[in-house]
Amino acid sequence: PNGGLGACGAPSQNSDYVVALSSAHYLGGKNCWRHIGVQYGNNYIDATVVDLCPGCGHHDIDLSPSAFSGLANQDVGRMQVNWWYI
Repeated sequence: PNGGLGACGAPSQNSDYVVALSSAHYLGGKNCWRHIGVQYGNNYIDATVVDLCPGCGHHDIDLSPSAFSGLANQDVGRMQVNWWYI
């Protein structure tokens, strides 16, 4: 994020709990501002959809640094999470 505009049209910061969705889930912006629950092990966060992730696979998401850190240390790199719309 770094204060840049996401595909949903508003700026976000690395400290925000925000997420980018694959085009399959972004749906041309229809899911902008929706919240998703994300779980990794025993950790859970609520993140807001603010962007499109064109390089993501169908069910992949791209979390902001802060949202990622709410689930695991960033040294983990890519991780398998469960997520759903809330």
